[in-house]
Amino acid sequence: MLAPLLKSGRFLRLVAIVTPLLLVLLYILHVNWEPLHRSLGTTQAPQSSKPSSVPVSNSEETTARPISSFSPKPDSSDADYYDSRPPSSPSTNNIQNENSPLYKTAILGIPDKVWQSSKTNQLEKNQLEWVYTWTEKNPYHRQELLTDESAVTFVRAKFSATRPDLVELYESIPIPILRADLLRYLMVLADGGIWSDLDATCEKEVSEWVPEEYRDKPIDMIVGLEFDMEWHGEGTQVASQFCNWVFAARPSSRHLQAVVDAVADTLRKIAADNNVPMQKLELEMLSDVVDVTGPKIMTVWVLKSLSKALDRPIDDREFHHIKQPKLIGDLLIMPGNSFAAAQNGHPDDQSDELVSHHYWGSWKDADKEAKEHKKKLQEEAKQKEEEEAKKKEEAAKQAEAQNQADGVV
Repeated sequence: MLAPLLKSGRFLRLVAIVTPLLLVLLYILHVNWEPLHRSLGTTQAPQSSKPSSVPVSNSEETTARPISSFSPKPDSSDADYYDSRPPSSPSTNNIQNENSPLYKTAILGIPDKVWQSSKTNQLEKNQLEWVYTWTEKNPYHRQELLTDESAVTFVRAKFSATRPDLVELYESIPIPILRADLLRYLMVLADGGIWSDLDATCEKEVSEWVPEEYRDKPIDMIVGLEFDMEWHGEGTQVASQFCNWVFAARPSSRHLQAVVDAVADTLRKIAADNNVPMQKLELEMLSDVVDVTGPKIMTVWVLKSLSKALDRPIDDREFHHIKQPKLIGDLLIMPGNSFAAAQNGHPDDQSDELVSHHYWGSWKDADKEAKEHKKKLQEEAKQKEEEEAKKKEEAAKQAEAQNQADGVV
């Protein structure tokens, strides 16, 4: 009875229809089609781990949302960006996919993020061109620009619970350049990543910044020499200076925390010394911006923090005239050509230029004007003192002459 059924045309047609369907279903199960797996309630992990190494795949998430005109040009080599990097241990930072054992950042422990700030999101044409270089060279990096208004929101969100004193200080500072300096430290301290001024361009992929021998080493912060100076002797302040138009750090960097605390203490002391609240602080009250919030105070306190961590003094002798990046403890110091090639005369015996600085900072004009105004005030005060002294001298002479006329010895 079964044999005639198997030989019937109806059964053969049924087999011809069902067999391809079964083969298609088996193929779908084999290649792990996710919608089908979800409908079947399976939880099998994908076979290929390669896509997981790319945390963000669309342009909306890799570019700075506040600047609506950002549209980094795609590159044919983008897909191989992460896969071509030397293998390194998975990072443990606090950005997207941080818990994935397959996720790696371009620099171990430092989030793939570029921070920038501006008064508004309306940038000049040349600024936009400079800004684009970061995502063109690093298509998988997030890029975020904070405006004056969104910066306040950011600082409140990140520090209100743990450091309300910093929120109060930031909102009280009346001088734009001082706020801008403090903001860059707070942004990277809170979330980690790379800070870049709007007039700095990325010349080489961030994944290539760290030499091979340091790629698996813990790095707390990356800085570059702006001024490469010789040691001035025992008991003197560090002579060299790191630039602060570009630097990088892991979230909650201890060296960056030391800088933030030093800046806060210095600003409060200046206000107290001048008997004014922070809101009344003026540029004329400062010795120099670089010493109060800028690269000099950053240099001094990064090295003090490193000295404390290593329990030994760190000074210019450790990194003067370096030709290649040098890791001291967990601080990676770049030679002058890396971040400040123009400042250092484009030396041809050092490692590659990583960042170009175009020195377009408008704050310098305000700082120069403030210094000139301060000098004028000092000259006026000195002239007034001399006039007062001259008046007193003349009054004393008149009194003496009168006394002699009256016969008083």
